[in-house]
Amino acid sequence: MPYTLSWIPSFERAVKGLDPQQKVTVKTALRALLVYFSTNNNLMEAQKIAPRFFFKQLRRPFYEISIEGKLRVILHKDELTFTAILAGNHDQVKRFLR
Repeated sequence: MPYTLSWIPSFERAVKGLDPQQKVTVKTALRALLVYFSTNNNLMEAQKIAPRFFFKQLRRPFYEISIEGKLRVILHKDELTFTAILAGNHDQVKRFLR
């Protein structure tokens, strides 16, 4: 059964604060994640959307996706749903995880 993707209002607020190019980057990363989920976690298929896409577990229940080193999206996993909770840089991610 594939995973689903959702987001919370604070994620929307974080994305609104990004510049236009960063918004495109976040959208592309989320689209690559959906391809990753829909192809039974096939990283090569997701990397056709964004060649530098990565998806990794930070610590339970938090995961991270990115397609470039500076901008990351933090996800919270709950059974079969991943919820986007933060879009930001490395320092913002570290602060969030504390």
